[in-house]
Amino acid sequence: MDQRKNDSFVPSITQLEDFLTEHDSNVVWLLVATILSCGWIIYLTYYNSRNIGLILTLVLNRLYKHGYIHIGSFSFSVLSGKVMVREIYYITEDMSIRIQDGFVIFRWWKMYNPKQKQHDPKAETRLYIMVNDFEFHVYNRSELYGQLQELFGLDPTIIPAKKEDEKAEVNGRQRTHTNLESVKVKTESQDPSSSWRSLIPVIKVNVSTGRLAFGNHYQPQTLCINFDDAFLTYTTKPPSSHLDQFMHIVKGKLENVRVMLVPSPRYVGLQNDEYYRCT
Repeated sequence: MDQRKNDSFVPSITQLEDFLTEHDSNVVWLLVATILSCGWIIYLTYYNSRNIGLILTLVLNRLYKHGYIHIGSFSFSVLSGKVMVREIYYITEDMSIRIQDGFVIFRWWKMYNPKQKQHDPKAETRLYIMVNDFEFHVYNRSELYGQLQELFGLDPTIIPAKKEDEKAEVNGRQRTHTNLESVKVKTESQDPSSSWRSLIPVIKVNVSTGRLAFGNHYQPQTLCINFDDAFLTYTTKPPSSHLDQFMHIVKGKLENVRVMLVPSPRYVGLQNDEYYRCT
């Protein structure tokens, strides 16, 4: 008896064909296609970028073990060369970077001139970066404290001691890096088009509402630098010393800059509001 009921609830292929034939199959398929198209448009508009951001967050945190990276949403457009992000968090044991939203535009349609100089500040801008609500907070210097603990022979309480194989790996990377420095300098001076600076000689960055903070809850006051708008231009120029590869140049304008020493929230030290007069 139960099997007959289940069979009646699940129609067969022949029953579906008979139903579509009786009720004008074109109208039914049009209705189904309309519902699926509306659902797909709603997904692309509201949920696709967030799902991509979630996937990128999981992948980056699986690969990067020295901090936490969060991407709220991520979307891109190949035609306009735009990459849009929202709710970017980068948190380590020493600092944190938070960006509410922003976008990057790469003007791929501009003509590339391989004979263009690397260090030309008047060159066309192919890369434009826009950031809203930028926050940069430095609250610790654990690496320096770890070096002091190792220098004075104290137990490593801030940063765990590195293993011997990790130290050997770091030393090997530093040696290979120093050995390849001279080779990099020669190759870049011989072939200007081999560097990314020949493709992107100038980068323009606009920041709307930024804040820089230096301090933590173990200090009575925190240094805060606030600004409303920042218009920055980054480029490079030939170095003044033969030991350098190039010189970084950042020019810009900041509006409504405020530098303040504010009380640290959740300060755990002693509150001493009395001032003593020297006699």
